[in-house]
Amino acid sequence: MSDRTEFLHPDFEPGEFDRIERELRRSLTQESGRMRPTDRLDTILHEAHRAGPVTATGGTGMRRWLAPAAAAAVVAAIAGGVWLSNQDPTATPGPPAGSPSATVPAPTATGPSATDQPTTAPTQTSSPTTSPNSGPGVVMTFPAYFVGPVGGSTPTYKLFREFIRQEVAADPTPADKVTVALTLAMNAQPYSNTDGYLQPWSGTTVTAATVANDVIEVRLSGPGAEGFTPEVQRLAVQQLVWTAEAAVGRGPLPVRFEIEGGATKLFGSISTDQSFTRPSADESWKDLAPIWVTAPSRDQVLPSASPVTVKGEASVFEATVGWELTRGTTSVKTGNAMATIGAPSRGTYSFSLGTLAPGTYTVKVYEASAKDGSIAAEDSVTFTVK
Repeated sequence: MSDRTEFLHPDFEPGEFDRIERELRRSLTQESGRMRPTDRLDTILHEAHRAGPVTATGGTGMRRWLAPAAAAAVVAAIAGGVWLSNQDPTATPGPPAGSPSATVPAPTATGPSATDQPTTAPTQTSSPTTSPNSGPGVVMTFPAYFVGPVGGSTPTYKLFREFIRQEVAADPTPADKVTVALTLAMNAQPYSNTDGYLQPWSGTTVTAATVANDVIEVRLSGPGAEGFTPEVQRLAVQQLVWTAEAAVGRGPLPVRFEIEGGATKLFGSISTDQSFTRPSADESWKDLAPIWVTAPSRDQVLPSASPVTVKGEASVFEATVGWELTRGTTSVKTGNAMATIGAPSRGTYSFSLGTLAPGTYTVKVYEASAKDGSIAAEDSVTFTVK
């Protein structure tokens, strides 16, 4: 009897372990001579299960041999992996089936010119949905601008920026990026109910776009929707300008528009016989909302173990913003923060909320009126701590 009796199950008969071990060794030796290592662990285990259990008497019962057989299968699989690792290192293996696609978090901005360009993350989808190019798809994060209310008692509208993930074809051209980004920016419907963004381009689409060294040209299916004030019309055009320039990522490149059907005026009042661009940095207040919250991002999920930091941009009186953190209808914390510079320039701000208990929160950042303390402008974002 083997001296390894301490490993035997009480139901084993004397000498059974050695007999089974010898049979396994003989079988493994025979099989190893025919083995061509591949990643077939699942097949081995399936065949082992299908063969059924073996007992000392040859009948059915406990699968006492399954554990050592599975261990042998694992060893074979590991051997196969070693064999594969010695193959041609120049080969490019494909991704394993079912592996998750890569993701990229929305960028945190310190200024429109600093982060206004799309970022890319690969996916395994091979059928692009928005770009005419063929090939495997990628997911890109596009900065898109929208016309929205700045807050306060007087209806005032400016531009807000959202980072939107969208699948496109691999290696999109600058013109492809412009087309996709403008298509996203012209569809404000997902944000209209929650943020009050206007839809001046409802019913209008981008039919073509070209990008040259010195100009971006965009062809639209129509002049834009009716019923908006001259200032909102101006902002709607600037919305497309900021978005197109951000998609190309070459700074304030002039943008020209063409309307299908021969019309020459956007919204019936703004001539297309001119180039458009974003204003200089010291006059960005003409287009951009006084306050943006850029971090956390919309609906972001944050770990409860780490402090939450709020970041954003502001063009406010005396560079001072107030803030309030709420959970549902309950006010959790309030405070003030300083931007790096006051209006009319545009600065950045940052403040910490500390560590928070798990839950869903909304942080509102606002400018208080110097006249009566009422809210003159605000922006807010909802996030979750887990």
